[in-house]
Amino acid sequence: MEDTVRFGPFRFEPPTGRLWSREKEIRLTPKAAAVLRQLVLEAGRPVTREELLAAVWDGAAVSDDALNSCVKELRRALADDARRPRYIETRHRRGYRFAARVLRGINGDGEIERAGPAASGDAASIAVLPFADMSPERDQDFFCEGLAEELINALTHVEGLRVAARSSSFQFRGPAVDVGAAGRQLGVATLLEGSVRKMGDRLRVTVQLVETGNGYHRWSQRFDRDVGDVFAIQDEIAENVATSLRGDLSRREKEALRRPETEAAAYEFYLRGRQHLHRLRHTDLKESLRLFEHAVGLDPEYAPAWSGIAAARAVLYQWWGARDADLAEADRASRRALELAPDLAEAHAARGLALSLARRYAEAEREFDRAIAVNPNLFDPYYDFARMCFARGQVDRSAALFRKASEVRQEDYQSALLLGQSLRMLGREREAREAESEGLARARRALALNPLDGRALSLASHALFDDGRVEEALEWSRRALDLYPDEISPLINGAGLRARLGMKEEALDLLERVFARGWGKCDWVAQDPDYDSLRDEPRFQRLIVGLK
Repeated sequence: MEDTVRFGPFRFEPPTGRLWSREKEIRLTPKAAAVLRQLVLEAGRPVTREELLAAVWDGAAVSDDALNSCVKELRRALADDARRPRYIETRHRRGYRFAARVLRGINGDGEIERAGPAASGDAASIAVLPFADMSPERDQDFFCEGLAEELINALTHVEGLRVAARSSSFQFRGPAVDVGAAGRQLGVATLLEGSVRKMGDRLRVTVQLVETGNGYHRWSQRFDRDVGDVFAIQDEIAENVATSLRGDLSRREKEALRRPETEAAAYEFYLRGRQHLHRLRHTDLKESLRLFEHAVGLDPEYAPAWSGIAAARAVLYQWWGARDADLAEADRASRRALELAPDLAEAHAARGLALSLARRYAEAEREFDRAIAVNPNLFDPYYDFARMCFARGQVDRSAALFRKASEVRQEDYQSALLLGQSLRMLGREREAREAESEGLARARRALALNPLDGRALSLASHALFDDGRVEEALEWSRRALDLYPDEISPLINGAGLRARLGMKEEALDLLERVFARGWGKCDWVAQDPDYDSLRDEPRFQRLIVGLK
C-alpha cells in the first residue's frame, strides 16, 4: 500500500494512520485509523466484520461495540452520513465497504492512478438494459423499455446497490451487446438483460443477471404468465437481483421494491407515456401527457400515471413557455398522486418541482426532503432541489445538493458541471476545477454512447472554456446548435458561452430566440454569472422583462 491515498478532500497515510482534510489534520484514535486503513485497502469491496475484527484487534476477544464505535468515529471525522454514505457504507449483517473513489500510486506518466468502485466495478452495482422485443409483431418496444425502467426505479430503493441511470444503460440494446465492454463503459459489475414476448394476453419474460468481468450468469429465470401478472414478475425479478447482489433485504426494502399495480391496459399507456417523457422535447412531452391522461382515464386511482402527468406539466412549464395552465395542472396532478400513494417518492419529487416553480419554496423543500427520505438514491429530488436553491441565491446549499446528486447518479454530467459553477461562485476554485473536470469526463463518456446528446455538448462547453480550451468549447457549442437549433439548452448555454467570450451580439441573438418566446426563468437568470457581461445592455434588459 502506498504511503498516501486521497479521497474527496481527504488525505490519509495508511502506515501512520494520520488523516488530513486539506491542510488540517484530523486526529483519529489508533483503532479507528486501523479500521480506516483496512477499508481503504479494500476500497470497493465489502469487508466483513470478522475480517475487520481479526485485522484490527489481532484475534483478541472484543464485542461488536468496539468496531461500531470506530465506525462512528470515522463517520464523524469524514462528515459522513450512515443513511446516505459517501465514504463508509454499511452492508447489513456483513460488514462495511469503502464507497468513495480512492487515488493512489503513480503511473508511468507521473499521474495519479485511480482505484476504487468507479474504476474496478463495485460488485454491488448493476445496469439494467432495455429488454429485447421477441413478440411476433415486434411492436412491444415501449413495454421492453418500460419493464427495464420499472426495475431500475425499484432497485434504487436498495441501500448499498448502485444502479446505472436509464439514460446510460439504454444506449446498450440489441442481441449483440458486449457484456464486458458495457460493464466497463457503465462502471458496473453486473448487467441485467432479457427479452419479452407478448402474444395476446400471454407474456413470456426471460432474464439473466450476468457478471461483466467474466460473463458468469449469477441468476436467470423464465416467466410464462398472463399479462396481468406483470407486476408480480417485476417484484420477483427485483427481489432476486437485489438479494443476489446485496444479500438479505430488510422488510422496508422488500416493500419498497413493489410498484403500485393497475390493470394491463392502463399500465400499457403509462409505459408508453414514460417512453416519451424522457425525450424532453416539446412534441414528446405533449404526447407523454396525452398517454398518461389516457392511463388515468382507464384507472383514475393509478398514482404513477398522475405523477407522470405532474412531471410532464412541470417540465413543460419549466422549459417551454411557462404557461400558467401547465403549472396549475402540475399542482393538481401531484396532489392527486400523493393522495393515492403517500409514499411514492416520484410523486413527492414531482410535487416538489411544481411547488418550486410556483415559488412556494418552503413547501417544495418539504416535498423534496420527503422524496429523499422515501428513496435516498433517487436522483431527481436532489437535482431539482439544487436548482431551486441556486435560483434563490442559496449557492452554498445548491453546491451541497448538486454534489449529492452527482454521487447518487455517478454517470450524470449535469450535476457535476453545475456543482463546478456553484463552487466557483463561492470562490472555491480548486474544488470547482475538480468538479468540472469530473463533469467533462462524464460528458465525454455520455457522448461516446450517444454522439447526439446536445445537452452534454452545450453544458460541457463551459467546462472546456474554464479549462482554457476556447476553440473546442465553441466547437462543442456549434455542434449542439447545429443538431438542435430550436431547443432551449443549446440556445441558452450557447448564449452564455458567447457572453463569457465577449461575443455580445451573438449571445443576444441566441437569447432572442429563447427569451422572446417566454422560455427561461428570471430567478435563474438573475443568479447565473454567465449573463454578467450583458446585464447593462438595453437589448438584454428588454428581453428579460417578460420572463416569469
